Amino acid sequence: MKGIVIEINNNQAAVLSDNGAVVRIKNKNYETGQVVRMKENKMNFIKKAGSIAAVLAVTAAGSFAYALPATYVSLDVNPSIEYTVNTFGRVLSVKAVNDDGEVITTELDVENVNISKAVKVTIDKLREGGYITDDEGAGIVITISGKNDEKAEELVEKLEEETKEYVEEIGETAEVEVEAVGKERVEEARSLGVTPGKLNLVQKLVKSTEGVEGAEEIDMEEWLDKSVKEINKAIKENRKQLKETSKAVEKADEEDAEEANTADEDKIEDETEETKVKNNKGNEKNKVNNIKNNKNDDIEDVEDEETEEAEAEENEDESKAAPSNKTNNSSNNKKEKNN
Repeated sequence: MKGIVIEINNNQAAVLSDNGAVVRIKNKNYETGQVVRMKENKMNFIKKAGSIAAVLAVTAAGSFAYALPATYVSLDVNPSIEYTVNTFGRVLSVKAVNDDGEVITTELDVENVNISKAVKVTIDKLREGGYITDDEGAGIVITISGKNDEKAEELVEKLEEETKEYVEEIGETAEVEVEAVGKERVEEARSLGVTPGKLNLVQKLVKSTEGVEGAEEIDMEEWLDKSVKEINKAIKENRKQLKETSKAVEKADEEDAEEANTADEDKIEDETEETKVKNNKGNEKNKVNNIKNNKNDDIEDVEDEETEEAEAEENEDESKAAPSNKTNNSSNNKKEKNN
C-alpha cells in the first residue's frame, strides 16, 4: 500500500494511505510529501484523533494540501518542460511546452517525486536524447514561480546547488542557471507558448545587442524557437564584440589623450621658445640701449673733457695776461707818484 507523508514528529511519521486513513509509521528519514510504501500488517492507525470526524478532517486536510499546486518549475535545454509542484516539493504533474519536450515527457515518470530528483531524472533523459552536449553555449535554464516568494527563493538556491553538483558529477560542462520569476512573467511566457526561462533568455539576447555595431534586430518569435545553446552562443558573441568595441574605444580615447598631451607639450615648448626669443630680443634691445647709453656717456665724457680743456686753456691765457697787467699797474703807480 502507498501513502503520503503529511507530518513528521521525531521518530514517527503520519502517513495518508491510499484508502484515506491516516497511519503512523517509523520515520526512516522521510520528508513531508514523500510517497512511501507500507505493509498493512505493520501499519499503526492513529487513534488519538479523538473521533472519526477528527481523523477524517486530518485526512481531508492532508489530501487537499498535497494536491494543491504551490510552485511551477520550468526547465529549458531545447526541450522545454514544466513541472507543477505542491507545497511539499513533490511533482504533481509534468508537461511539455514544445515539440522536443513531448519526446522527453513521454518517457518521464516523475510524478510524486521530489522536484530536485525529478530535475536530475530529466537531465539523464536529455543526455540520452543527445540534447545536452559539451558544445559551446550548452546550458540548462530553470525558472521557479510560486505564490510564496520566500519559498520560491529557497527552492532556487536548493535547485541551483544540487543541479550544478549533479551536472559536474556526471561530467557535463553545461552551464546551469536558476532564477525566480514573477506571476506576470509566467503569464507573458504562456501567452507566447514558451517557458519563462526561454523568454528571459531571449530578452537577455536582445539586451546583449545594445551598443554592438551592426547588430541585427532580434526577431523574438524566431529566437524563442531556438535552443538554449544557440541563444547562449549568440549572447556570448555579442558580449565579446561589445567588449572588443569597448577596448577599441578605450584605446582610441587613450591615443586622443596622448595626442592632446603631446600637443600641449609642443604648445608649451613653442611658447617657451617664443618666450626665449622675446627675451633674447629684449636682451639684444637692452644691449643696444646699453651701447647707446655707453656712447652717450662717452660723448658726454668727451664733451666734459673738451670743456675742461677749454677752461684750462682759458685759465692759462688769463695766467699769461696777468704779468702785463701788473707791469701796467706799476707804471701807472709810478706816474702818480711823480705827479
